Amino acid sequence: MMKDTDSSNPSSKSARAEKERPRMAPRSLEEIYGLPAKALLTPAETALVTRLTESALSVRRSKGQWPPFVKFGRLVRYGLGDLLSPPGRGREQ
Repeated sequence: MMKDTDSSNPSSKSARAEKERPRMAPRSLEEIYGLPAKALLTPAETALVTRLTESALSVRRSKGQWPPFVKFGRLVRYGLGDLLSPPGRGREQ
């Protein structure tokens, strides 16, 4: 006998896809510029600072272009100090 696929099954992929995790609102620019240079920003906050869209940041990441980023598992973060330094100039560490 064949199993019937039920869309009301909470363990199905479609049910999990419908339940999105709540996202925190990005900080305001005033709050961001008040952070230390070593602070890490989300892609949404980085988009505010750089005036690029989040999708443009994603494309730039895939091409290895500015701005530099770090990954923690699947989370992407950008250093505020890297965003405030001019593109193309390496930061001394």
